Amino acid sequence: MTEDAPAKSRVALPFVAVLRVLPYQWLLPLCFFCLGLIYIYAAPHFEASDSIGHIGMIKWIADHDGALPVQSAGHAQLYRQQASQPPLYYFMMAAIWSALDTGDFDEFFRLSPFAIVGDPMRLGNRNRIFYRQPYPPNLHQGTSLTLYIIRLVTLGMGTVTVAAVFQSARTVMPGRVDVAALACALTAFNPQFIFISASASNDGLVIMLSALITWQTLLMLREGFHTRRSLVLALLIALASLAKLSGLVFAALVILAGLWILIRTRDRRGFLVLLGAVLLIWLAIAGWWFLRNLTLYQEPFGTAAMLDYVGRRQTTIPQLLTGEFQGLRISFWGLFGAFSILTHDIHYQLMDALTLLSAAGFLAFAAKHRRDKFILTAICFLVVILAVACLTLVWWSAQTTASTGRLLFPYITSISLLMALGLTALRMPALLVALPMFAFSIAAPFLFIIPNYDHPPQVDQLPASARQTFARWDEITLIGYELKPPERVASGLEIPITLYWRAQRESTETRALFISLVDSEGSLVTRLETFPGWGTLPTRWWRANTIYRDDYILQLPEDAAWSAPAQLHIGWYPFPGGGDMPPVLESGEAAAVYSLALQFP
Repeated sequence: MTEDAPAKSRVALPFVAVLRVLPYQWLLPLCFFCLGLIYIYAAPHFEASDSIGHIGMIKWIADHDGALPVQSAGHAQLYRQQASQPPLYYFMMAAIWSALDTGDFDEFFRLSPFAIVGDPMRLGNRNRIFYRQPYPPNLHQGTSLTLYIIRLVTLGMGTVTVAAVFQSARTVMPGRVDVAALACALTAFNPQFIFISASASNDGLVIMLSALITWQTLLMLREGFHTRRSLVLALLIALASLAKLSGLVFAALVILAGLWILIRTRDRRGFLVLLGAVLLIWLAIAGWWFLRNLTLYQEPFGTAAMLDYVGRRQTTIPQLLTGEFQGLRISFWGLFGAFSILTHDIHYQLMDALTLLSAAGFLAFAAKHRRDKFILTAICFLVVILAVACLTLVWWSAQTTASTGRLLFPYITSISLLMALGLTALRMPALLVALPMFAFSIAAPFLFIIPNYDHPPQVDQLPASARQTFARWDEITLIGYELKPPERVASGLEIPITLYWRAQRESTETRALFISLVDSEGSLVTRLETFPGWGTLPTRWWRANTIYRDDYILQLPEDAAWSAPAQLHIGWYPFPGGGDMPPVLESGEAAAVYSLALQFP
C-alpha cells in the first residue's frame, strides 16, 4: 500500500499539471463550436425564437436587391416585427441567400396551424413548420442548405464571443487561468446560449460585438487610452448599434469608462480621440439607419413602429418583476423552441444555486480586492454593465412582452465573469462546474429537442404490449393501441396513449386527428387536435402499408370536473375544411364515433 502511494502521486500530479496548462483560449471555443453543430443538427431551421421573422428579413432583402422593408402595423409579411431591427446581420446573411438557389422556399416553408408558441407546459405540436426530413439534416434542398450555412456563420459569431469572454477574464485576472476557464465555460456550456448561437438570429452578431467591446474596454481601463484601441472600439460600437439596438448601449458604457480614465489620468487628448472616433465612425457607418427611422417613423430607433406591430401592454414594475422573473431565469439557462421546450427542473435549480453561490462569493472577492484599483475598477464596470442590462430589459418588458433570457446575452461577458470571480473566491474548482455543464449541454439536444421534432417511428408489426383493434377512416386504419388509464378521477391528470396507424395507400389529402375525453354524462372534458406525430408528420407524407407508432399525452385542465366511466373518442377530419369522417369498423359497419373505454383500477 505504501509503495503504491508514490506511484499514484506521480500519476495525479502530471494530470493536474496538464489541466493547468491546457490551451483553454482555443480549446473551449472549439468545444463550443462542436456543441453548436449538435444543436444545429437537433433544432430545425425555424424553431428558435423569432427565427421566422429573422429569415423573413434575410429573404426580403435578398429578393429586393438590398432594399429594406418598411414596418407597418398589422402587415402579413414573413419578416414580422424584425423590419424595425437594425439591418447589419440581415445584409450579411442576404449575401449568402442571394448566392445560393432558394427557389424552393415556398415549398419548404409550410406553417403548422397547430403549433404551440410560448407555452412550455402544453405538450406536443412544437414544430412551427412541417419538415419532411428533420433528421438527418436535409442538405439537398437549396433553402435548407442555405439556412444551414447561415446558421454555421452565426455559430462562428458565438465562437468568437466565447473567445472574447476568455480574454476579458484574462484581462481582469491575468494570473488566474482558472477564472478565465470558468468564465468561458459558463458561457460556452450554457445550453440556451448554444441554442441561440446555432440559430438564424441577429442576436449572434450583437452578442459577439458586445463581447469584443467589453474585452477592449477592460483593456482600456487597465492600460489607458491608445489611439488604435479607441478606433477599434469606435468601429465595434458602430457595427453593434447597426446589428441591434442593445449594441447602442455600449456607446454610453465605453464613454463612461473613458470618463473614468480621464479623471484618473488627466489624459484629455486620449479621451477626445475616443469621443471623436466614436461619434464620427458611428455617424459614418450607422447614422444613416437612425436618420431613416427618423424620416419614416418620426423617431430614431424604430421601436414605436415595432410596438405598433407586436402590441403594447400596461403593467407595473412590481408586477413585471414578480410575474415574469421565473420565465427570465429559465430562458437564460435553457428554454428551447419558440419558448416551448423546457429542460428538467433539476437543471434550473442547480443553476439557481450556482448563481446564488457566485453572488455570495463575489461579495467576498470584492472585499478581498478592495485595495486593488484596477480590479475594483474592472468589477465596477462589469456591475454597471449588468445593471444597465437589467434596467433596459425591465424598461422594454414594461412596454411589450420581452422578458426572455436571450436579451441578456449581449451582456454575457459581464454575467459569466462576475459569476466566475465569485465561484473561485469560494475556492470552487472550475472543473466541478464546467464538466457537469458540458455533459448536460451535450445531452440536452437528444433529451429535449430532437424528441419534439422527430417523425413518429415506423414499426414492422404491432408489439405484444399493444391491444389489437380495427377502425378505418378512408386510407387510414387504426390497428392497435396502448392505453394506461388514470388511477382516479381528478383534474390536472395526464393520460398517455399510443396509437398504431397503417396507411392503406399514399394520399395527397391532409387529415387532422382529434382525441377527446368524454365523461359518463356525455360532457366533453378535453380535446386534443393535431396532425400525426403530434404535429410533425402530415398524412400526405405517409408511406403506403407502413405502420406508425403515434404517442400522445392527453392533458386534463386543472379545473376539469368529470365523472367515471369515461371514454376516449378518436377520429379524423379533412383539414382545413372539416366535415365528418365516420369510422368503419372491422364488421364493415360505419360507426358514429370510435371510442375506447377508460378502465379504472
